[in-house]
Amino acid sequence: MTKNELVKELAVSEKLHLSTAVKAVEGVIRILKATLAKGEEITLRGFGTLSPVNREERTALHFQTKEPIVVPAHTSVKFKISKELKNTLNNGNVD
Repeated sequence: MTKNELVKELAVSEKLHLSTAVKAVEGVIRILKATLAKGEEITLRGFGTLSPVNREERTALHFQTKEPIVVPAHTSVKFKISKELKNTLNNGNVD
């Protein structure tokens, strides 16, 4: 699902104007980015937890030339699925 598809689904399911749904989705994404950039964890009950993690510098192999390359240290995001979402995915029950 793309962001545009998400916006359309939100507008239809919640009976919102498309422009309102766009603002809502973009606002949530902006807040998520800002919170993660500050190094804070985000917990969405019933969905999961997003947390920033620091990755150390490491050496990898270039897949075509097989030459070693250095992957610089960086911050990434780890997602831990909630028990409720895991059960929904495995049982097919959507509330």
